[in-house]
Amino acid sequence: MKLKQKNIFYAAFAVLLVTLFFFGNISSVSAQKTNKKKPVNQDKKLKDKSLNMPYYDSKPLHYGFILGMHYAKLRINYSDHFAENGDTTVALLPQRTFSNFAVGMIIDLPLSEQWNFRFTPTVGLYEYSVTHKLLERSTGKYIDTKVPVESVFFDFPILMKYKSLRRNNNRLYMVGGIVPSIKVGGRKQRNNKEAFGMEDYNLEVTYGLGWDHYFSFFKFAPEVRFTHGIANMNLRNQSIYFRNIDRMTTHKISLLFHFE
Repeated sequence: MKLKQKNIFYAAFAVLLVTLFFFGNISSVSAQKTNKKKPVNQDKKLKDKSLNMPYYDSKPLHYGFILGMHYAKLRINYSDHFAENGDTTVALLPQRTFSNFAVGMIIDLPLSEQWNFRFTPTVGLYEYSVTHKLLERSTGKYIDTKVPVESVFFDFPILMKYKSLRRNNNRLYMVGGIVPSIKVGGRKQRNNKEAFGMEDYNLEVTYGLGWDHYFSFFKFAPEVRFTHGIANMNLRNQSIYFRNIDRMTTHKISLLFHFE
């Protein structure tokens, strides 16, 4: 009995889907025949008074600024020297950090109605940290020492942005690209043979999702972005940290606020 009820339910659900699909196609075809106006997203023909900045996307160039926060972490692959216990270091355990901030500018070049090229130079204040576990052989106990690494990077994201069609004052979008970076003031870490640090140059791949909302005088866009480092950031200063690490890369989850 229960099996028959399930079969009846599935059959009714399938009929409902087919009916909705059929009437949806009929309504869309009739709408295309009766309404010859261009869709809402084509800003050149917008005359709806409820729309904010209807001709914004028709401009050849856009500018703005960015405020952002980062959740950052290092990813570490250990070396053969570490596996062979060449030092008394047991491990370098990456720690998650939230005290990261970024501010930058936006240069946006529309390539088509739904594609934009974006260059967003940014100054990022990052704090990466690891827990250095050291084996004290006299007592046989482990000593944990948190080693923070504060760095300032100039990031130069080169991005492509794909937007959905505009609906009223909203658009959804996807963005992706590469992020070359240069560190500021890394000479002290490099010259210190006992310091844990990072290289002066980085290269990352980034991608994310966002939402454009058009206000009366500006466009606001919150965005969530994921960034994965490609370059090896292990600082080559011949320290105990350098010898125990084979490869170290950066990883970030960012919440960015765009004002254009």
